[in-house]
Amino acid sequence: MKVLAKNRVAFSIIIAALILIFGTVAIFWARGFKLNFKDRTIDRTGLLVASSVPTGAEIYLDDRLTSATDTNIAYLEPKIYKIRIQKDGFTTWEKDIDIRADLATEIKALLFPLAPEIKPLTTTGAANPVLSPDGTKIVYGTSGDRGGLHLMTLSDRPIPFRSDLRLLVKNSSGFDFTKSLFIWSPDSKQVIARFEQEDGSVLANLLIDNTDKSDQDPGDITGSLAATLNSWQEELIAKAQTQAVSAPDAVKNATAEAKIVGSSESVVSSPTTQPASPAKRGELPTTNYQLNYYPTGLIFSPDEEKILYKNKEGQFKVYDLKNKREVSLPNFADFINISWFPDSSHLVVAQKDLISIIEADGANKMTVFSGKFENGFVFGHPSGTRIIILTTLTQTEGNPANLYAVNLR
Repeated sequence: MKVLAKNRVAFSIIIAALILIFGTVAIFWARGFKLNFKDRTIDRTGLLVASSVPTGAEIYLDDRLTSATDTNIAYLEPKIYKIRIQKDGFTTWEKDIDIRADLATEIKALLFPLAPEIKPLTTTGAANPVLSPDGTKIVYGTSGDRGGLHLMTLSDRPIPFRSDLRLLVKNSSGFDFTKSLFIWSPDSKQVIARFEQEDGSVLANLLIDNTDKSDQDPGDITGSLAATLNSWQEELIAKAQTQAVSAPDAVKNATAEAKIVGSSESVVSSPTTQPASPAKRGELPTTNYQLNYYPTGLIFSPDEEKILYKNKEGQFKVYDLKNKREVSLPNFADFINISWFPDSSHLVVAQKDLISIIEADGANKMTVFSGKFENGFVFGHPSGTRIIILTTLTQTEGNPANLYAVNLR
């Protein structure tokens, strides 16, 4: 009996020791430690979590095919790897990535088709289109007796349904909406259609008070235009100042607009002020004529975790609020404008006859459209699946430009 009892104790000790050993090994293995039998050491390693849109793209580490997305690649030696993600028919993603010991490094590659599908959103012309401040609607003018001021709601559908298109106001004698300029209210619920004479003098400023109603009879607010625009500008300044609280002082003071915000001066001077182009070459994107939608010079990403701005030297920069890191974007030849892509990780860059999407850190500039487009009108669709442009494309000379969707998926 004593021998049996001793055996039980010994057996229990052995089992406990094995559990402890295997448990320790499992913990070290899960943390990325790897046995190096050659050097008889335990090496610390890193983990790469790689994903892409679309999936199924090849992953190359230092030019060696390693796996395909989406996947995790474990037990990597800590160092900087040259990582390339590619798929036939799509752009290639490439970047130097620092793999660190005991850490998981995540990369997300957004690949775009080399020959994207282009679909028309309008067919009868789209004069002077303007994107709403919330990025979900476009107003534009069309000619003819059946034309007028149209509103397009940007839905996830590849081709707009009738419910996405609305004729807000019909053309009438003296008011051809293809010759008007449009100003959105800060809340994207009102639009001013501004009409001018050939000499630049004001003809009328029609306020479309509710963009949810069709066939409206708008009133002329020329007499109160300055007050209306000043009220809207104050809203924009208040919102911009609230957002700017999260930005470091060095970033806020770096923009040319830094001294303007906080001034007691009226931003809008007179209803007869000559409107400026919404796509002025070399400037940040605006969707206005007399309003400054970015009064601090800081353009926050949709998730408000990054800031795009142009410093006093004219250099575009992106500040990452989460990682507290700032990067300078490369210089763009024949630059027109730049705006955020809906995923907050990319920017849309418009240059002469060229539209590209670039990562927020300035890497992986990928061409998504090459050809003529009008007035610098380009932006990412809210779904992130396409960009919207204004172009005549293959239409004969003299025909009005139309809105097109360049599909990116």
